[in-house]
Amino acid sequence: MKKNIFTLIELLVVIAIIAILASMLLPSLNQARQAARKTSCTNNMKQIGTALMMYSGDYEYFPPAKSSEMGNFNSRGWHWLTMPYLGLDNSQPSGWEEAAKRREKGALRCPEIAPPQPGLLDRISYAMYGFGPMVVYFGFTPAKLERGTAGNSTSIFATKPGAKATKAEPGCAPRTSTIPFIAERALDAGGDAADIAFQDGNQLGYSSTASASLGRIKGDTPKGYSYFDFAYRHKGRKNILWFDGHVADVGVDQLHWTGVKP
Repeated sequence: MKKNIFTLIELLVVIAIIAILASMLLPSLNQARQAARKTSCTNNMKQIGTALMMYSGDYEYFPPAKSSEMGNFNSRGWHWLTMPYLGLDNSQPSGWEEAAKRREKGALRCPEIAPPQPGLLDRISYAMYGFGPMVVYFGFTPAKLERGTAGNSTSIFATKPGAKATKAEPGCAPRTSTIPFIAERALDAGGDAADIAFQDGNQLGYSSTASASLGRIKGDTPKGYSYFDFAYRHKGRKNILWFDGHVADVGVDQLHWTGVKP
């Protein structure tokens, strides 16, 4: 009885077919993974939104992006104040590396960026609006000064549920559904770090033409990471938790220079 034996050519043909099929499937698999990470990030923001509401139930106001006294290792920022409501430990960290890793944990970490590591300890997944421009330019109230001076758009204000804008600017009349609360901030121009707070659209990389924004979305960081891919990490989009509690993404050139959505 004659046995069927694969020749070398037939084996190579089979391998080639498998390789072709794999190359066709891999992009779809990568897109599915990216979509799953974006969904996970969206769920993170929804959890953060719930935690912020729970905090305001205990303290009347939402936590400020930065406290008047930030404590050792910045342990009085909004991340740390919110941690107990996310089931996370907010006890005093022992050093900057531990602080960075705990700040980027659980719902506070976007799965699309690398975890904290030496040399990249200040890459923040999510930043909170400081509300300075909202108070100064749009009469956002109620809001209490937490850090800085009154009348300064770079000052940090704590707000509360029900706060709203009482003024508008040409082409921009903020509503609670168009005011960002927690957002995926852009990295600072010329570096690999991002603050825990943002105060305008430039710090979100809002524009493809404004010079102050371009420095945060064009080119690569000193460590070789794409500025744009960090600011718009979900296939050219960024997730935002809006002040009314919903989560939705935006692309470049879809925000006002103050950070709100026109």
